[in-house]
Amino acid sequence: MDRRAARHAEIERDHRLVAMALAATLRRIARETEPAGADPEHLWQRVETALEQSRDAFRRLNNARINLRGQRGAQFDDAQPLPAALQCYRHRGNYCGAFPSMTALGVLLRRVRSMPGDGLHDGGAADIARELHLRGELWTFEHAGSVHVFSQPGSASDAALAWRASPEPTPEPPVIPGLFVP
Repeated sequence: MDRRAARHAEIERDHRLVAMALAATLRRIARETEPAGADPEHLWQRVETALEQSRDAFRRLNNARINLRGQRGAQFDDAQPLPAALQCYRHRGNYCGAFPSMTALGVLLRRVRSMPGDGLHDGGAADIARELHLRGELWTFEHAGSVHVFSQPGSASDAALAWRASPEPTPEPPVIPGLFVP
């Protein structure tokens, strides 16, 4: 894949995940709103908050994409060998391997999660993986029928995914300071 096509695919992936997250949030708001007793002001505020959070995620991903391009020579500690077809995304962080789906990724990451109250809602496993992508802790990319994962070095997800790839993993993932296992 040439650089231009890779850049467009990178942008498209972020845009798609931002749109999916916003749609999921709006559906959740609609489910939780009781039509008979709904206060329009409260509903408008929830929708405005959802839009603001979506715009923030969009800007954060865009800024990260721009800043990471300037660090193309950085060295990474990959948990798995980076496939040649994904070399154009080398700047995204530590390559952690491929998963069959965002759900499979989320199931693994659910075991080692952030502290309560950090805004990571208790949605489905795919929602958790998507939220971590939107936060910039992970970057996911669909290629050849799999979800390929890059992690921000030193993040909780990086530690969890490095544990998965270790040659002799312990029966349970390590307890990472500052995190809890639900």
